[in-house]
Amino acid sequence: MSIHPRRTLGTQRKRDFTTVTALTLSTAGAATLRADALVVGVAKGAKGPVVAPGAEAVDKAFDGKLASVLETLGAGGGEGEITKLPAPSGLKTPVVLAVGLGAAPEDGEAYGAEALRRAAGAAARALSGAKKAAFALPIEAVEDAEAIAEGALLGAYAFTAYQENGKDAKKPLAEVALLGAKPRDKAFKAAAERAVALSEEINRARDLVNTPPNDLTPEAFAAVATAAGKEHGIKVQVLDEKALAKGGFGGILGVGQGSQNPPRLVKLSYTHSKGAKTLALVGKGITYDSGGISLKPAGHNETMKCDMSGAAAVFAAVVAAARLGLAVNVTGWLALAENMPSGSATRPGDVLRM
Repeated sequence: MSIHPRRTLGTQRKRDFTTVTALTLSTAGAATLRADALVVGVAKGAKGPVVAPGAEAVDKAFDGKLASVLETLGAGGGEGEITKLPAPSGLKTPVVLAVGLGAAPEDGEAYGAEALRRAAGAAARALSGAKKAAFALPIEAVEDAEAIAEGALLGAYAFTAYQENGKDAKKPLAEVALLGAKPRDKAFKAAAERAVALSEEINRARDLVNTPPNDLTPEAFAAVATAAGKEHGIKVQVLDEKALAKGGFGGILGVGQGSQNPPRLVKLSYTHSKGAKTLALVGKGITYDSGGISLKPAGHNETMKCDMSGAAAVFAAVVAAARLGLAVNVTGWLALAENMPSGSATRPGDVLRM
């Protein structure tokens, strides 16, 4: 089973923001699958590193001495620790990547899903530029497979839309093969689809936060929300500056009145059913916050494009709820404006009517 996620984020320059990492569920053995790298887990034991379940065939290829080799190289199994090894001849991969899982669980206990998620993310980041990586991490339940998939897809994220010809950075890991999952099992397939949907929407929020404010104006953000609504069956209502003035929304108008890019108020409505409970989310969406007339200090002003992170998170949450078909109605409000200094900017002491 293979899932190829893709997200597009339309802005004024029509750039595509694409998640190129594909997810595959595989029953192949760790010693037989061809990949650019094979990821195994190592935990911190009482007497040194411990090779985690899922890597038995890999340990066998090292003549049962993988833990000893890792200890010799200084690996202890600490959370997120990365150790790369040349693969022995018994494996069909050139590199074995051992990732730390933290403290080994007590006898009879399983590795936690969060430890697996973080380890998979660390491994995926370390493998940027690779075409395919096989993950042989411990999977004792469907939740473990979902955590590993989600961690790998989030860890593989890279914002490369403004890097011409890809020269400035390595491309993200192209494919994650999850070993030990069951591609024909409905529960595993559903878990993989949830992992893809969640990671894709989280990464779309990251794209929005990373997009420069000259491209992500309030109008452009509203256009992104409108396009996503059409794609996923979400009702979208956008109030422009005229509708905001008519409705008495003096607050958002006051924030944005110093900018050439007028504000927008976006309402996203995902409806599961009439009888379902309703969750309301409100996200701050200041696409650039200069401070207006009360200018912010010069240091790190480039990060003021991130003042729309709340709106990005709300937007992604509503879309994720729709994609997952959650049994709850979700309403998201995105308050989008650009706070700039000019002769028309709001002055300290002005009275705004809301």
